[in-house]
Amino acid sequence: MDLNLKGKVILVTGGAGGIGGAICRACGQELAVPVILDRDADAAHQLQSKLQGEGITSEDIVVELT
Repeated sequence: MDLNLKGKVILVTGGAGGIGGAICRACGQELAVPVILDRDADAAHQLQSKLQGEGITSEDIVVELT
Protein backbone atom coordinates (compact mmCIF):
# COMPACT_ATOMS: atom_id res chain seq x y z
CA MET A 1 0.00 0.00 0.00
CA ASP A 2 1.55 3.34 -1.03
CA LEU A 3 -0.29 6.26 0.54
CA ASN A 4 2.64 8.72 0.26
CA LEU A 5 2.62 9.38 4.02
CA LYS A 6 6.39 9.79 4.41
CA GLY A 7 7.11 12.41 7.06
CA LYS A 8 3.44 13.10 7.86
CA VAL A 9 2.18 13.14 11.44
CA ILE A 10 -0.98 11.04 11.83
CA LEU A 11 -3.22 11.46 14.90
CA VAL A 12 -5.00 8.19 15.69
CA THR A 13 -7.79 8.42 18.28
CA GLY A 14 -8.28 5.15 20.12
CA GLY A 15 -4.80 4.36 18.88
CA ALA A 16 -4.01 1.75 21.52
CA GLY A 17 -6.98 -0.44 20.58
CA GLY A 18 -7.09 -3.19 17.99
CA ILE A 19 -8.10 -1.18 14.93
CA GLY A 20 -6.27 1.94 16.10
CA GLY A 21 -3.09 -0.03 16.71
CA ALA A 22 -3.28 -1.55 13.25
CA ILE A 23 -3.72 1.92 11.75
CA CYS A 24 -0.71 3.21 13.72
CA ARG A 25 1.41 0.30 12.52
CA ALA A 26 0.32 0.67 8.88
CA CYS A 27 1.01 4.42 8.92
CA GLY A 28 4.40 3.85 10.52
CA GLN A 29 5.28 1.30 7.86
CA GLU A 30 4.54 4.02 5.31
CA LEU A 31 7.15 6.21 7.12
CA ALA A 32 4.59 8.48 8.79
CA VAL A 33 4.80 9.28 12.51
CA PRO A 34 1.68 7.93 14.21
CA VAL A 35 0.57 9.71 17.38
CA ILE A 36 -1.27 7.23 19.59
CA LEU A 37 -4.12 9.11 21.28
CA ASP A 38 -5.81 7.00 23.94
CA ARG A 39 -7.17 7.30 27.46
CA ASP A 40 -5.39 4.09 28.52
CA ALA A 41 -1.86 5.28 29.29
CA ASP A 42 -0.43 1.79 29.79
CA ALA A 43 -1.82 0.45 26.52
CA ALA A 44 -0.65 3.52 24.58
CA HIS A 45 2.85 3.30 26.01
CA GLN A 46 2.98 -0.45 25.42
CA LEU A 47 2.03 0.00 21.76
CA GLN A 48 4.59 2.76 21.36
CA SER A 49 7.27 0.42 22.72
CA LYS A 50 6.21 -2.35 20.32
CA LEU A 51 6.28 0.02 17.35
CA GLN A 52 9.67 1.33 18.41
CA GLY A 53 10.92 -2.27 18.47
CA GLU A 54 9.74 -2.59 14.87
CA GLY A 55 11.68 0.53 13.89
CA ILE A 56 8.61 2.80 13.76
CA THR A 57 8.89 6.28 15.26
CA SER A 58 5.72 7.17 17.19
CA GLU A 59 4.44 9.22 20.09
CA ASP A 60 1.78 8.44 22.68
CA ILE A 61 -0.49 10.99 24.32
CA VAL A 62 -3.04 10.23 27.02
CA VAL A 63 -6.28 12.00 26.21
CA GLU A 64 -10.00 11.68 27.01
CA LEU A 65 -12.10 12.82 24.07
CA THR A 66 -15.61 12.06 25.33
